[in-house]
Amino acid sequence: MAHISSKVLDNLKSSSRVKMEEAFDILYKEYSYLVYYVALKIVKNRDIAKEITNDTFFKLYQNKDNLKKEKNIKYYLVTTSKNTSINYMIQNARQVSLDGEIASFEQVDHFDEYINKFSKFLNKEELDIIVYHLLYDFS
Repeated sequence: MAHISSKVLDNLKSSSRVKMEEAFDILYKEYSYLVYYVALKIVKNRDIAKEITNDTFFKLYQNKDNLKKEKNIKYYLVTTSKNTSINYMIQNARQVSLDGEIASFEQVDHFDEYINKFSKFLNKEELDIIVYHLLYDFS
């Protein structure tokens, strides 16, 4: 990857739409694969990584006036991609755990009958193992 000149950053902040679009295109062509790779390593889903790449460059566009020449644009993009990916994973984990809890509560009535039958010939420890396996997918 070539070093992005300060002229590109100046053009990104330019009031000229043409200069700004050219600078943005240069940055996108130069760093989009890197940003995509960072996102893909975290979220492990190509479509979501593409969305995160687009979000990252959109955030760059939104914050273009706050960028400083001394700051490394590559570092900004990679950090933004990483943080956006982590935030996505945190939100997704919350949704999955909530969905899992709802499913578990719906299945409790179904397993209650089996647990009562198992409790007649299993001790407490063995029964706990069965419950953890059936309800929480533990090995």
